[in-house]
Parts: sequence; C-alpha cells; structure tokens
Amino acid sequence: MTQYFSAKRQFATLLCTTLSASLLLTACGDNDDNNDKHSNSNATNNTASEVKLLTDPVVTQTFTATQLAEAIANAGLSQAVPKAPVCGVTVEYINHTTTGLKGEATNATGALMIPTGEDPKCQGARPISLYAHGTTTEKNYNLAALNDNKNPAYKTALLLAATTAAQGDIVIASNYPGYDASKLDYAPYVTKQQGKQTVDSLTAGKLALKKLAENTDAPTYVTPSDKLFVSGYSQGGYVALATAQALDHQGTPITAVSPGSGPYALAAFADTIVNGNVNIGGTAFLPLLVDSYEAEYGGIQQGIYADKYAKIVPSLLPADVPFEQLVAEQKLPLSQLFSANPNVPELDKISPPSPRFSFGFGDNYLVSTDYRANYVKDMRANPDGLYPDLTALPFAALNPQQPLRKALKENDLRPYVPQAPTLLCGGNQDPIVFFDVNSTSLASIWKNDKTINVTFALLDIDTSNEIERAKAGRQTYISTLPTMVNSAVETVAKPLQRQFSQQLNMIKTNTYTVAYTTALQGGASQEQANAQATQAATFAVFSQYHSIVMPYCLAASQTFFDQYR
Repeated sequence: MTQYFSAKRQFATLLCTTLSASLLLTACGDNDDNNDKHSNSNATNNTASEVKLLTDPVVTQTFTATQLAEAIANAGLSQAVPKAPVCGVTVEYINHTTTGLKGEATNATGALMIPTGEDPKCQGARPISLYAHGTTTEKNYNLAALNDNKNPAYKTALLLAATTAAQGDIVIASNYPGYDASKLDYAPYVTKQQGKQTVDSLTAGKLALKKLAENTDAPTYVTPSDKLFVSGYSQGGYVALATAQALDHQGTPITAVSPGSGPYALAAFADTIVNGNVNIGGTAFLPLLVDSYEAEYGGIQQGIYADKYAKIVPSLLPADVPFEQLVAEQKLPLSQLFSANPNVPELDKISPPSPRFSFGFGDNYLVSTDYRANYVKDMRANPDGLYPDLTALPFAALNPQQPLRKALKENDLRPYVPQAPTLLCGGNQDPIVFFDVNSTSLASIWKNDKTINVTFALLDIDTSNEIERAKAGRQTYISTLPTMVNSAVETVAKPLQRQFSQQLNMIKTNTYTVAYTTALQGGASQEQANAQATQAATFAVFSQYHSIVMPYCLAASQTFFDQYR
C-alpha cells in the first residue's frame, strides 16, 4: 500500500512538473471541405493599418552580449543555446490594439527584442523573427519581463533573446490577447484568428521600431530588412502556421516558417483524445479551448463539463495562480478528463483503451460522459480521414455535426499550403502534442499530394527509437528543400538528434540511479528497487519530454532560417 501511494504521488508530481515546465514553453476559421482542401483563405476582421500602439515602447531590460551569456548560464540554459551571443539585446514592452474573436476591440502586449552592439550583425537592416509561444495557464505571462526571473515567461524569453535577438534578428513576440495587461476576458486558443492577432503584433512591432528610430535617445541602430521569419512551439507552432496563412492571405511575403510540435491536425488530434488516447495536460488545454471556441462560435460549452466542474471551470483560465494551485483548490482535476466507468456501450471499451492512458480516467473527471458519448457518436457517423488509421487520406471529417467537432474542423490547418519554405520539427514520443497525428500527417499531405508543391522538411528530433519507427515506415527526416538548404539543415539535424537522445538517456540513467539507491536504502529488495527505479525513470522522461524538445527545434529553425538570410 505504501508503494502504491508513493507511485501515486510520483505521478502527481510528474503531471504538475510537466504542466509547469512544458505548458509555459509551449494547441473566424475557414469553411473548407475536402473539395477545397488546399485553400489559402483566412477570415479577417481588421486590417493591419488599423493597429495602433496604445503606449510608447518601454525598455524593460538591456543586456550586453556578455551579460546575456551570464544570464543564460545562471538560468541553467547553456546547453539549450548552441551559439554564444554576438549582440547585446534591448527588450522593449509594447501594448497595441487588436481584435478578439468576435471582432471586438481589445489590446495585446508583447516583447520587441532589438540587437545592439558594434558587430555588423547587430546594426543596419536586420531580419524580423516573429515568435509564437506555447500554452500557459498563468495570466501574468509576459515575454518582455526579462527584468523579472519569477515571471512564467522568463526562461522562454531568455532563450529567444540569446538564440535569436543576440544573433542579429529583431524579435517580435506577442503575449497573446487575454494575457498580461490585455483587457480581453478570455484567451483565444488554437484558433486561426490567432494568426490574424499575431500579424497585428508584427505591425505593432514595426510601429514601435519606427517610433524608436524617431527618438534620437533610443538604444537602437537597426531597421527591419525585407526578411521575415515566423516560428513558434507547441500552441505557438499552431499559431506560427496560422500566422503564415494570415500573411499569405494579405499578400505579405514570408521568407521562411518553422513551426514546432503544434496541433496542426486539430480535428483529428481531438478525436484521438476523446477516443481515449489522453494527452498530458488535457485538463488545462480543454478549458482554454472551450472558452475560446464559445466566444468565437457559441454553443460549444453547454453540457461539456461534469456536474462538479460545470460552474467552476468556465472563464477559469488563464488564472492568476499556477495550475497546481487550481488543482489543490479542487477547481480542476489533475489529469482525469473522462470517467473510468461511463456505463455507455460506445465508451466502455475506450475508458481507457489501454493502461497507458489510465491517468486520464477516474471518478474525479472533467468532461461529462453524455457530452463525450455524443462526440464519439459523431466521430463514428462522420469519421475524420486521418484518425484512427494514420495511413488513410489525412483530411478532416466531411460533415461533422457535433458543435465542437465543427469548430475544430474550421480551425484545422491541414487544408493550408504554405507558400514559404517550411521546417516542421518535433519529437515522436511527445505525450502532450502527438507527433504523428499532427506533424507526420502534414508532411504526408505535403509530400504525397501531387497537386500541391511545398518546399519543406520534417525533422523528428528523437532518434532513440529509430529502428522501431523505421519498421513502421516512419522517417526521422523528410525533405523537399533545395539541395544546398537541405544539406545545411540535415547536417545540423544529426548532431541535434544525437544530443537529444543523449539527454534522454542522461535523464533516464540519473533518475534510475537515484531511485534505485533510495529504494534499497528504504528496505526494498533488488527486484522491487529495479521496478521502482524503472518507473521513476520513465516518469522523468515523460514529464520533461515536450519541454526539452523545444530548444532543439529552436536551434534547428535558426540554422534553417540562416539559409535564407
């Protein structure tokens, strides 16, 4: 019994650690159907010319290149920054107008990071790197807060400053509407309109640069060049691709795009989860998504939550306190999305479908069983082309009837074809955003559909299970990039893959050693100690996987962008 409760506490720690680390680094739309499966259209409520700065840019932090390197070391991020800073960085806080999902006027804040210094890379006309961050449940998330190492955005902002701005790019990174000082009372979440909002942040960043240039006291020697790079990770991977779609729609040239670990095949991904293949973090992601889609479409929220949470969860996120505190206050379940005993024929066999997903089921569950049953019925009546057979024609359901499935299809990015060269990146064992459902499916469309032409590469940063993946027909690198570009990307990909595998092994080995020794000291037999240590090592890798992929994908994207600078 003691071992049971110990394992249970370990798993609770795993989940809170995952959400605390991974989410903070890090899933109106088209009416596409399969007869218009490669549309580049995207609804817009506003034009870029309407965006205005609400306040003058405010400096929050300045670094010399040496100071930035020291900050990276102090934050324990040296391994994640492959190149030493060349430039200093001035961080400006911007606050600008944008629109919500209903077209309502609101504001968003963000960071403008400007390279400084005497090196030629730090002066003159410099590329703009537009970055979209991953999911956070904390409302005070602010990528400009590099003067506050307690802010939940601090480490991501520091990585951006060191890997991008300190290498000579102007960085524009939105906090998204609904966060920080935004007046919006919900957070748009994995909706195509986030692309439009991010375009607004790009416009605001350019306005801020212009205003700074007019001020002779401003610490900037740079101007934006005609190069524009778009990247993001997790939720931000989705937002980066949605932003590329919005920019394509308005005719703004993009130099290159690099989304990482995003929920691009949104409708299929959701079907996968509702069918019982629960992802870590689902009890945080779902409320954000439901509030967002309720604001955009209406009719999504009714009946979705179990009785215990029906009045608590709407409008709960983003919150003023960390996710783990919401769990402690019983405002959200830690991991249980669904009932383990639904007593519904359509659900009984998939609750869970295998022991691997048992953490997502129990008595303290978030989603109403009736709601889930109706969703599954619609899945079976109107199946997605991708799920459950990942080798099938990978397009969204033709005619879903369930309201949430309709909204998910509206925001699924499988119909979009990027016009700019694109690098997709992620890790195939990701327990938060499933790699094959999302990244592999996009690569399959782009490579195998002969009616389209996309210049792209797919990089699976995880080669630790390469042999098994190869047997299943999965490749760790797929490319249609031009030869010289591909050579450079593939050359850097191999050491990144090797380093990632080494990091996984190090986490696993170190955790196993400590857990094994601790178990023996606690009186366990060697067999018991081995079992406990193996479980602890698995938990450790599982909990950190999504977050540790991020810097490797960021490094790969910078090499990719270098080929177009």
